[in-house]
Amino acid sequence: MTVPLTVHSLPPVSRVNRLWISLVALTLALGIASVAVGDSESRRGYGYTRSSLFFWFGILIIFVPIAVRLLMKDVDRRERLTLVVLLGASLYLVKYLGSPTAFTFSDEYIHLRNTQEILRTHHLFTSNPLLPTAAFYPGLAAITAGLVNLSGLSPFASGLIVIGIARLLFSACFFLIAERVTRSDRAAAGASLIYVANPMFLFWSAAFSYENLALPLAAFTIWWLGRTRRLKSEVPLVVAIVAIMAVTVTHHVVGFALSALLITWWLVERFSGRASHARRVIGLMALVSTTTTLVWFFFVARPASTYLFTENLLPALRQTISLALGHISPRHLYVSGGFLTPEWEVIAGFAAVGVLLLALPPGLYLAWRHRDSAPMVAAAGVAVLFPLSLVPRLAPAGVDLSGRSSEYVFAGLACVLGLLVIDNKWTRDRMHQHSTFGFGVIGWKKTALATLFVTLVFVGEITVGQSFYELLPEASHPHGYPWLVQPDAISASNWAREHLGINQRFASDDLDSFALATYGEQNTVAENKVWPIFFAKSLDWTVVRDIKSTRIHFLFVDRQMTKGVPPTPGFYFSPQEPGAGEYKNAFPPDSLKKFVTSPCIDEVYINYEVEIFDVSRIENGSCVPLMTYFQDRVAYQ
Repeated sequence: MTVPLTVHSLPPVSRVNRLWISLVALTLALGIASVAVGDSESRRGYGYTRSSLFFWFGILIIFVPIAVRLLMKDVDRRERLTLVVLLGASLYLVKYLGSPTAFTFSDEYIHLRNTQEILRTHHLFTSNPLLPTAAFYPGLAAITAGLVNLSGLSPFASGLIVIGIARLLFSACFFLIAERVTRSDRAAAGASLIYVANPMFLFWSAAFSYENLALPLAAFTIWWLGRTRRLKSEVPLVVAIVAIMAVTVTHHVVGFALSALLITWWLVERFSGRASHARRVIGLMALVSTTTTLVWFFFVARPASTYLFTENLLPALRQTISLALGHISPRHLYVSGGFLTPEWEVIAGFAAVGVLLLALPPGLYLAWRHRDSAPMVAAAGVAVLFPLSLVPRLAPAGVDLSGRSSEYVFAGLACVLGLLVIDNKWTRDRMHQHSTFGFGVIGWKKTALATLFVTLVFVGEITVGQSFYELLPEASHPHGYPWLVQPDAISASNWAREHLGINQRFASDDLDSFALATYGEQNTVAENKVWPIFFAKSLDWTVVRDIKSTRIHFLFVDRQMTKGVPPTPGFYFSPQEPGAGEYKNAFPPDSLKKFVTSPCIDEVYINYEVEIFDVSRIENGSCVPLMTYFQDRVAYQ
């Protein structure tokens, strides 16, 4: 007998949904408010211990309720997708609350300069003294500049909107891709939680950086091809090609990663005998992506090869190999600039990595059971790289390589580990035998246990990806050498733009070069070329030679260097300077006095700790410092 459905016989799940929606909304509001309080306390100069209590409480209140709901059984697919997007947006707000009025990360200054140049010149590919390669990947700057012109908003506000939309796009596309890979919306929810836990996601992946626009575009491309590759229409192909081109002109590494993934996808389908039309579409898109990426990289963005290989990849690989052979000692983890990370954060970081390593074998075993799926084979191939990606972190030059690779490695790792939460008979029977955690078993206890482990990974990986003192804003009046650009430097840079004109050649420390290049619109000389000028104890002939060879007109001197050792990345000017990464004492004040006493150098600006010196007379040879004159006379005799 069929019972008619009445209002009174509606399933209780709708009431549960409303309760969960209310709970999540409340906890998100409380979490964001708590993070804001922690940021405010930190700016007011309170210690890390007090301020971090608000920060970590807010982070947990944001993450845990959503994680619990996502990992529960019988949750509507649309609700899972909504929660994943909401989590990505909420964590983006955490980064915004840390710097609500201006960009503060190094990469953000680079792309702010790109945006400013496009707005000023109305041309792409203008020079960028902070990172010449970035000028040849103008996708992010062009979109941001376009939004500035259309809306009248500032570059900062426009950049926030662009990256915010990109974060929403990535969160949604990653869930949809993981759903296709794992064939389960619940597994996709688990995969999304794992990916959110990658060490770069909370802060670095939310920064105004070209990679953070290119990755969402690449994710959209993969999702779009997975959805439309069987359609016999030209429109989906055009959309895919446009997306691939957008990735190509936005970021080099993402372009290579997308090409590699499409090639792998095509090869797996080729050797597994998939439908011919769908395989041809993937093969065609792999060809388009690979061709455009290589042509742009080697023929348009010519400085990119030197930057990527010579300056970054090869030094990191050399040090990693030397470390493996025992030729160098591993770096001290969780130590930077003389600061010691709180012990509980160190433990959480190691525990997070340990949990992922332990969960990887059962996840790969489940992936092997899904080897008929080409996307799962590709995901497993990426996931096995996770242990290898940890090794470069032990080498001083390999930290960036390990950190940046996590944004790609975690994509495969998350999909593989997401299989551990699938509810089916096979997993219920097998997970008791093969998994320490029993993620595949239904019940609130197992959901709670899964949430506990995912939360541990999330918290621990945050400490892996960010130095503890960078989790909160710097105090308004920091003691020692700061890690963020200070108001004094910004004021001096604005003065230089107004009184000296733009595009003057400046030498400065690494931190203040960001303010000079953006607020001042100056051409800062590469720091690895200018550090000998500042380190020299006297104004001898080597200093004069360096000023002339680099054609420097002005020196930007920040006496904050003499107040403390540099935190991450551990140097004042360049990794090549003596003592980089191993400083015990602050920069010697005597090395800066030589600029004040020379009659060939004019002091044109002074404000608190910041001074600007005009050395153009030395650069053009119209004035020779006395010590250099006598050195030349002795050499001549």
